[in-house]
Amino acid sequence: MTSIESKRVQYRKYLERAGVIDALSKALIKLYEEQNKPEDAIRFVRKFMCESCPDDAQYDVMKNDLDEAKTTIARLEQELERLRGQIKKSPEEYQELTMAGYKSLIDDEENVSSLLRKYLTPELLEEYMLVTTSAPVEAYLYDCAVSGFEHHDSHVGIYAADPESYDVFNKLFDPIIKEYHGQEENESDVLQKDVDWGNVDEIENLDAERKYILSARIRIARNIEGFPFFPKLTEKQLIEVEDRIRAATETMDGELIGTYLTLGDIDTETQQEMVKRHILFQRGDRFLQTAGCFRFWPTGRGVYHNPAETFLIWVNEEDHLRVISMAQCGDLGDVYQRLVNGISELEKNLTFARHQSYGNMSACPTNLGTTLRASVHIRLPLLSKDEERLKAMAEELSLQIRGTGGEHTAIEDGVMDISNKRRLGFTEFELVKSLQDGIVALINAEEELEIAGQEG
Repeated sequence: MTSIESKRVQYRKYLERAGVIDALSKALIKLYEEQNKPEDAIRFVRKFMCESCPDDAQYDVMKNDLDEAKTTIARLEQELERLRGQIKKSPEEYQELTMAGYKSLIDDEENVSSLLRKYLTPELLEEYMLVTTSAPVEAYLYDCAVSGFEHHDSHVGIYAADPESYDVFNKLFDPIIKEYHGQEENESDVLQKDVDWGNVDEIENLDAERKYILSARIRIARNIEGFPFFPKLTEKQLIEVEDRIRAATETMDGELIGTYLTLGDIDTETQQEMVKRHILFQRGDRFLQTAGCFRFWPTGRGVYHNPAETFLIWVNEEDHLRVISMAQCGDLGDVYQRLVNGISELEKNLTFARHQSYGNMSACPTNLGTTLRASVHIRLPLLSKDEERLKAMAEELSLQIRGTGGEHTAIEDGVMDISNKRRLGFTEFELVKSLQDGIVALINAEEELEIAGQEG
């Protein structure tokens, strides 16, 4: 029995235990016996199964009440953040919070894989305890490490509060960055090469027959020079960042022409529907939440997209901009070309922060360098059955494999998300080309298995 069939059997047993099958059967039998069949069968079944359930009018009232409550909660959260912003912690308070957070992290004997835990030694803690970045940001070590202090299961455990954090706390950030990006042996002062999009024509349609690849996507992160990152962005700065990006999109032309939508102006149902279509982001990540990523939500957040929904800009989701190009096919070349064009247009109006050693800057150390993640959603049913071979090939090809639904999900029906594993130390073109070569190799392996199965 395949994993899918097994899950179906387990799900059916669950429905039977919960009484759902029985209740649905009775409702459908009642509908069958009804002499005058109702026009709205769904309403009939719903009413039969739950006589105490609200009718449509009551449901609408309750939904409106819920929407109003959510709006009130968002307003109160914003007011709370404003009040918190008025309270300036003293150096003594920062010292106390840092000591308590560090002790909690080190005392946890179960979660020991955090890079923050590995590299934040007692000596570094003492050295950096009361050091801050320049005014007016004045970020402390605690502002960078608060998420890792609270969530000990975080692999990295630290975010930069502003661009200067990477230099002020360099003895901590540098080894974390080098280990994560596999640059431990690199003794050069410059870890990231200059931006190089290469020969775009060398990137091709990897599955013209649409047999394997369901979709292709490339995204990069950018932050506007002169602004802190999300842990220290003020409400006013969030709005200013949004305004600058919105203005920059007004000069887009060709297939990049689109519409900017402020998150606060999008109703809840539309937001949920846009999230399902992967053109809008949502909050919820606990690591980012603790680090301060969602303060003043939804102020300063928004999305720009063209009518075809193949070119997007997420504003103040995590970094100031997440620029995304995608297509519901395997034409990686088309996706790459559109991304390059989009970035080129934005650079006419915006200056992005760049570090002399780490390249393009981002709040999370894992995204430094190119900040580029190129991925395809692909179906490889035969190869996915040989998990060891798939992992070995991915490792050899420097690819990262995620499940059908993304990170921390299982591969279902052979469908998986495959992306470049590396971010820093390579050019943008090299990373996209490596993904292309890797996907071609995986498709060739799948085709060989298909042929072997036919011959067998």
